[in-house]
Amino acid sequence: MKQNTKYNLPKGFVFILAMLGSITPLAIDVYLPAFKNIANYFYTSIDEVEITLSIYLLGFSLGQLIGGPLSDRYGRKIFIFTGLCIYITFSLLISQASSIHELWAFRFFQAIGGGFAVVNTNAIIRDIYHGKESARVFSIISMIMMVAPMVAPIIGTTILSFYSWKYIFIFLAIYTVCIIYFITKLPETSPKTKNKNIFKNYARIFLNKKAILLILAGGFGFSGMFVYITKSSFIYMDYFGVDAKYFTLLFGLNVFTLIIFSRLNMHYLKKYATFSLLRFGVSLQLLSAIGLYAFNEHNTIISVAFFIMIYVGALGFIFANAIALVLEDFGDISATTNSLYGVIGFIIASFVGFLASYFHDDTLSPIFILMATTSTLSFLILLYIKKFKV
Repeated sequence: MKQNTKYNLPKGFVFILAMLGSITPLAIDVYLPAFKNIANYFYTSIDEVEITLSIYLLGFSLGQLIGGPLSDRYGRKIFIFTGLCIYITFSLLISQASSIHELWAFRFFQAIGGGFAVVNTNAIIRDIYHGKESARVFSIISMIMMVAPMVAPIIGTTILSFYSWKYIFIFLAIYTVCIIYFITKLPETSPKTKNKNIFKNYARIFLNKKAILLILAGGFGFSGMFVYITKSSFIYMDYFGVDAKYFTLLFGLNVFTLIIFSRLNMHYLKKYATFSLLRFGVSLQLLSAIGLYAFNEHNTIISVAFFIMIYVGALGFIFANAIALVLEDFGDISATTNSLYGVIGFIIASFVGFLASYFHDDTLSPIFILMATTSTLSFLILLYIKKFKV
């Protein structure tokens, strides 16, 4: 992979960015095995604990929305450090929460810190790489980052074997302290645009029809996976009665598929257009969602696990290609663009995640319908872009 000689990139540059980007999948997945423990600790239902996932995405979106434009104007590293410090503080406060409502509040501010920091990951890549090269780097980072959700439930389960759920959030604080050390080695890549009009920058993005449609397509593609993440404990542990240790294995298989598909995306970027691979990923996701719903009444744990593996794995063609296409025309305001991409995507995911909990009826049908619906919307948007050459 060729590097832009304008920047003196440290060894392990891509790995450092992947560690930073992994804050979110870790924050979402590491405490999934502890949902029952947390619910019992606060004498509440698992549904109320599940709300912390949507709260995190909302806070993360707000953090990106504020941090992105500031990063473009004043620099990447200062807001990475600020965000990580906020994240560490509220991770520790979560471990001391005395009620589910305090947990909700601390989780929200933890997410704001995460958004401040992580919004810079994709922006830094766009500062340095362009076109298909940026898509390949996004794929590499996505592939490394996918190790996080694969090992996160295992880490959570291991911590629960020896300590209470509170130590899961202490672990997140310690992990983030380690990231701060590595971030000091990164170069400053922000163009530090002189345009102070944040609203004008956002308007510029909104007026780009293709960019907004791609953001929506990527958002719906991601939100389908969030439905699965939100209800994964119910699907495997409650509905199929799987033990916690096997739950982590099934969850890890999905991420393993995602890593393989990300690697395939990197390979096929040498032969095919970025948009074509994005459309292939969304089509594959839609087909697997149809499979889940079509066999709903006769589903076994094997069939469900198989189709979900394909569904999640398809994101290996969606994540990197969608963000690369969106950022291509906004090199001077890449963090602002990435923040909008993240905000819209996470708002969609939060809303869909809420619907998954709201329509919960102790069956798998509402889950699979929502997964199929989000993939269908993403597919139709890309079809519109292709047909009308937006």
